[in-house]
Amino acid sequence: MSYIDALETERKKSAQLVKIMACGALLGLAAMYLLYASPKHVTVHLAPDVRAGDSVDIRDGHSPVPSSNVYSFGYYIWQQVNRWQADGSKDYPAQVFALQAYLTPRCRAQLVADMETRGKRGELRQRTRLVTEIPGFGFAENRVISEGGSSWQVLLDMQLIEEFRGHSLKDVFIRYPLRVVRYDVDRQRNPWGLALDCFGAATPARINAADVAAGKPQQAPTSIAPMTLPRTTNQSVDPLADAARGPAARSNP
Repeated sequence: MSYIDALETERKKSAQLVKIMACGALLGLAAMYLLYASPKHVTVHLAPDVRAGDSVDIRDGHSPVPSSNVYSFGYYIWQQVNRWQADGSKDYPAQVFALQAYLTPRCRAQLVADMETRGKRGELRQRTRLVTEIPGFGFAENRVISEGGSSWQVLLDMQLIEEFRGHSLKDVFIRYPLRVVRYDVDRQRNPWGLALDCFGAATPARINAADVAAGKPQQAPTSIAPMTLPRTTNQSVDPLADAARGPAARSNP
C-alpha cells in the first residue's frame, strides 16, 4: 500500500506542476501581448507652469496638449512662414519648404497657391516681411479654442510689417485665426506632433490701431463657427490683399 500511495502522491505533484507551468505560460503570453499592444513611443506635453504634484494623463501614448503649448506652436510656425528676410520671391518658398513638416498638406497647398499669386502680381520680389506679437496682446486661455482635443483654433493678434527696398509698404495689426491639429506623422522631423492647418472658416481681420495704442485688449470669442476646414487653395491667405481687391475679389481672387 505504501508504494501505491507514494505513486499517487507523485502523480498529484506532477499534475500540480503541470498546472503551475500552464499558468506561468499563460501569464507570460499575456505579458507579451500587453507589451506588444502598449505604445512604443509616449509623447508628453508639459505646460510651462508645471508645479510639484501635478500629474499628466497619458492615453494611447499621448497626453493632452496645454493651451499655452498650442498657442506657442502656432505663433512660432506662423511667424517663421512670414519671415522674409531679404527677398520674398526666394524667402517665402524657402520658409514653406523648410517648415513643411509642420504644415498639413492642405495648408502647404494654400501657401504655395498664395505664393504663385503674389509672384504674378509682383508682390514678392525684393520685399521683406515680418510678423510679431503685439505687446500686451499675448497668450490668454480664451485665445485657444478647442475643437475636441485633436484640433484647436488659435487667435493671434500680430503686427505685420512689410517693406520694399527699405520703404514701408505695410504696418498694420491683424488677428489671425489659425488652426492647429495633431499631426503625428514624422517624429524625427516634427517632434511636436502638431501641424499648422492654416485658417479655418474664419478669416483674418484688422485690429483698430487706436485700440492697440490705448493698450485695449481685443476680446477673443468663445467659439468660431463654422471652423472645420481651411479656406480653399485659390483664396489669398493675406487679408490685406483681400481688402485691396474688394469684396468681389475676396470671394474669388
